[in-house]
Amino acid sequence: LALLLAWPILAAPAAPRPILVATDLDTGRVLLCRPLAADGFTLAFDHSMYGGEVRERFVPVTGRATLRRVETTTANAAAAEYYAYTAPVVRDGARFRVDVPPLELPELVVRVDRVGQHRLLIGNERLDLLPLVGDGGPLRLAIAAGGAAGSAATGRPSCRDAPAGSPVAAGEAT
Repeated sequence: LALLLAWPILAAPAAPRPILVATDLDTGRVLLCRPLAADGFTLAFDHSMYGGEVRERFVPVTGRATLRRVETTTANAAAAEYYAYTAPVVRDGARFRVDVPPLELPELVVRVDRVGQHRLLIGNERLDLLPLVGDGGPLRLAIAAGGAAGSAATGRPSCRDAPAGSPVAAGEAT
């Protein structure tokens, strides 16, 4: 009887993993897709005024195509103060954490350039964005549900829209 009662739980399909989709806003071309774990991804860049690396960590919001910024850290105290006009700065080992409140966004648009040397950190993978989008290129980072990521459903380009031979393939789950 217990097995029969548990059957709906055992038979339920696993929720699709959220997929990070990066789109070149000048061309509309999907540049990369990566399935995300619960710990999400980090956007890292070099601070243009104070130097040092800034890291902003984002996680997918369960059940919604939304990003939540959960952490901001810097390698430079001055850069931390730049972001901390409404939040305290806490030393965290060799870095400085800015205790900003979580921020939910439907998408994150980044102007990639040589000064910032923008990169994504996903698990153990580092993806340099400059070679993908070029200097000054606008890049949209957004979440698509795994398996159901499609242009018709979201109104945004998806992994299925990527041209053959693009750097999308690694880990693609669509």
